[in-house]
Amino acid sequence: MKIIHTSDWHLGISLHNASLAEEQRYFIDYLLNVVQEQKIDAVIIAGDVFDHSVSSAEAITLYNYAVTRLCNDIGIPVVIAAGNHDGAARLASCNELLKKAGLHIYGKLSNDIKAVEIGNLSIYPLPYFNVDEVKALYPEEKISSYADAMEIVLKNIKQNFKPGSSNILMCHCFVSGSVLSESDRTALVGGSSVVPSEIFDGFDYVAMGHLHKAQDRGYNIRYSGSPIKYSFSEAKHSKTITLLDIEDGIKYRELEIVPLRETRIIRGTFDEVLEFAKQDKKKDDYIKIEITDIYAGMEAVELFRTYYVNLLNITGKMNETEENQLTVEELYTLSPDDILEKFYKEVTGSDVTDEQMELFQKAMEALGSQEVMQ
Repeated sequence: MKIIHTSDWHLGISLHNASLAEEQRYFIDYLLNVVQEQKIDAVIIAGDVFDHSVSSAEAITLYNYAVTRLCNDIGIPVVIAAGNHDGAARLASCNELLKKAGLHIYGKLSNDIKAVEIGNLSIYPLPYFNVDEVKALYPEEKISSYADAMEIVLKNIKQNFKPGSSNILMCHCFVSGSVLSESDRTALVGGSSVVPSEIFDGFDYVAMGHLHKAQDRGYNIRYSGSPIKYSFSEAKHSKTITLLDIEDGIKYRELEIVPLRETRIIRGTFDEVLEFAKQDKKKDDYIKIEITDIYAGMEAVELFRTYYVNLLNITGKMNETEENQLTVEELYTLSPDDILEKFYKEVTGSDVTDEQMELFQKAMEALGSQEVMQ
């Protein structure tokens, strides 16, 4: 038996306000090809199918395309456990009806988590939850932390284990010691939802979602990672899906996802970056430029956009201890006062005084009056 483990699709997400819908459709088509070529028996998605609880029409269309092709056209079951970004109630609407089509969706935590049985495999979908939900379901238990809550939930799941069955848990949380990316927005805030890896002992495999870097935690825990790079901190990550081979135990291997467009950082002096850009063959990639020797202003943006249509972020040197960093969209929204302050800081190393700013504003008003008169 072969199972695909994936997570964190974040349908509807953007990268510095650039839509990634085309990349996400490209990934879905890749997944569909793998399922057919590898004769996959089921796909499990460990949370964050969507990026927002109220999803756009475009994101819903992508989701509908994926699950319809998998369940109806190819004819394999898909198991989904809601993540913290998903609108759990919306995601799981009509879930009982959809089970008949092979789409098993679990949006809200219950105290009776039943396994999805596929052959001799028991898959336990555990949706993302908060501590208060567990306290309400188990009022007799003493729960003072997220780890306590997780332990209570898992203890009740383990009581349902069947002899001779391989047990897979689908979970969406932050396991201690895991590596974060900039795009792991919720996990970066505080550490109250961290759980130790030992808490998952007893499961044959834990199909984890929530973090965007593919990685193992403990002997039985694996984050599949996101299928697409959602921040420039992931530029050097290799994106994969995880293929589980279930025969005399559970073994896995990674299948690399070749992206439609790469996400790259180009770093160097202004002249070095310019020379590289002239010769670069991959001009459609998503690009961040880091200039190490001069201020990065509108002139640099306009110049480098003639080479890279998807230039999304540019940084430049301010002084020995400070670096300016703005997205391209932010650069286009800077006011004349903002531009003056940044330029003056770059040239002199000092801040603009109130008197200088007043003189500049009068000059801008005079210039505006002349343009009106013309």
